[in-house]
Amino acid sequence: MRQNKLKRLGVGIVVSAALAAPVASWAHAVAGMRVFPATMSFDDPGVANEFSTNYSQTKADGVTTKNLGLAYSKTITKRFGLSVASDYNWISQPGTPNQSGWDNITVGAAYQLFVNGPHEAIGMLALSDTLANSGSGGMDSNYSTVSPEFAFGKGMGDLPWSMRYLRPLAVSGAISMDMPSDATQPRMLNVGVSLQYSIPYLQSFVKYAGLKAPFNNMVPIVEYTMSRCAGNYSVCQNSGNLDATGSVNPGVIWVGKYYQLGIEAQIPATRASGNHVGILVGIDVYLDDVLPHSLGAPIFG
Repeated sequence: MRQNKLKRLGVGIVVSAALAAPVASWAHAVAGMRVFPATMSFDDPGVANEFSTNYSQTKADGVTTKNLGLAYSKTITKRFGLSVASDYNWISQPGTPNQSGWDNITVGAAYQLFVNGPHEAIGMLALSDTLANSGSGGMDSNYSTVSPEFAFGKGMGDLPWSMRYLRPLAVSGAISMDMPSDATQPRMLNVGVSLQYSIPYLQSFVKYAGLKAPFNNMVPIVEYTMSRCAGNYSVCQNSGNLDATGSVNPGVIWVGKYYQLGIEAQIPATRASGNHVGILVGIDVYLDDVLPHSLGAPIFG
């Protein structure tokens, strides 16, 4: 689930970016001339007002899992925000009745730790709690899980001009730890990393390549996620979570003024992650821009 984003449309270079690239400049987490689109498989590093929904479908060893994730984030101040999220799951496998229902509700808080415009760097600290017994009976869990997280982004816009065609590149990432309240459940370390190449950045700040809509707003991206046992390995072994799981997700994100659209393939990164390629699609609505004077504005400041 993705949540917790603060958009900082400031002054100076950002204003220049707005003039040069009117579409991208309204979108999401910003550090200098860099716009970081919302990654689809882990949190991006910005705190913002937004509504997001993702749909994924994966298959592993005959078990098909469909997931619809919903999340809403709201800034309290310019640097601090709260969020609420949940997932609806459908699980089917041959020979057993299909299952469906809501997962536990997750509430979270996030703080924009830093934004460095000249170096296109941004960082966020977050803390979330997945509340016990808050979903559908049989699909939720009877224990809570607290997850501290650090998310970051770094654009390559400060590379020398001789390497200008690498300037549209950026990396982002998030690292978190899931700590269940039930001692029989495993602690899991989660890592997400993305490599992205911004066509809007290329055409606005490096060289206009003549690409028109819809390609001029596209950001080709590869996301990588991994979860592995952290700590008590006997607990992980008993719960079946000893093997690392994750995926490599190549795709593209289209960034607009009010929303973004994304689609990615989900390629299992390990045997324990499955044996079929899944799909992930998502929509993020930037309430900062849709409703800048009401839901899209911080409550204070």
